[in-house]
Amino acid sequence: GNYYESRQMIRELALILTVAILLLYFILASQFESLLQPIIILIEIVIDVCIVLITLWAMGESVNIMSMIGLVVMSGIIINDSILKVDTINHIYRSNGNISLLQSIIIAGHRRLKPIIMTSLTTILALLPFLTKDNMGAALQFPLSITIVVGMIAGTMVSLFFVPLIYFIIYRWKETRGKTKKRSGIC
Repeated sequence: GNYYESRQMIRELALILTVAILLLYFILASQFESLLQPIIILIEIVIDVCIVLITLWAMGESVNIMSMIGLVVMSGIIINDSILKVDTINHIYRSNGNISLLQSIIIAGHRRLKPIIMTSLTTILALLPFLTKDNMGAALQFPLSITIVVGMIAGTMVSLFFVPLIYFIIYRWKETRGKTKKRSGIC
């Protein structure tokens, strides 16, 4: 009975995570007035969840209620870094007409580096004591802790490097495509 109840709870938590991501997409789309930028931001959750699931599998841990709660918590914390990074890039790029896209990304990276690192380090360091399996309570908290720690480490790297890279690739492609259309007279 408990096995089936646990599986049902995991399915419900997965549904909650999916609904939360969809709602977050619509909120971000209205905030950024773009359908593309929320996708750039939300790619981070997909990458982080995949890395966490691979890590749990490699460590011999199962996906249980505690690890699912960890995924939801980790997603909520780490997505904030990408939102602020993209917002900073947009603000710099739109407010300064003489700064290139690459320069905007570099300046935004410098501005957001310390806050992203501080957020991640405080969360990771706070959870390090829970990464032991000394007693029954610690063994129950281990999947939650490992999920958040691994997700935060991966999410920090994704926020710092991958999100700006994807942003640059997409918007550089859009700029060159727009110039090509203007040259060929297609507008």
